[in-house]
Amino acid sequence: MDLLNTSISYSIDGAGNTTSVIAGIRGEVENRLTVTANITVYPEDLAEGSTLDDLSKRELFTLATAKLPDFLPHLTYTNYQFFVQNDAPVRVTAYSNLSNTGSYITVNSTLDQSDFTDKPIGSVGYEDVKAAVKTILNKEFPTS
Repeated sequence: MDLLNTSISYSIDGAGNTTSVIAGIRGEVENRLTVTANITVYPEDLAEGSTLDDLSKRELFTLATAKLPDFLPHLTYTNYQFFVQNDAPVRVTAYSNLSNTGSYITVNSTLDQSDFTDKPIGSVGYEDVKAAVKTILNKEFPTS
């Protein structure tokens, strides 16, 4: 998944020093998954001797995107919705989010029968939807 930097927002203290940076991130796998995130980068995320003021927009975005995969396993699944055609379920859209330690992530996933190999899409439940989204996220954001 290609991730785009959609914004950079600096928090600056009274002495003019940057105390944190929020990087806006957006990525999409067409018709499958959309990730929107605001990831906060703190001085403790940097190499020793470096400050947030030393880094370019590109470097800050790189730091933020490196933090994103660590947050994804902690998503809360807030809703899922079936789409029906000719009286039969054809896809499920799952909505997930996380608000934690200054970062916010929203993931919207569209799943179809190919995501549920062991049962018909009309009989999937909450845990099935979570597992399918996790599979897609693990493919798009492999951990090393």
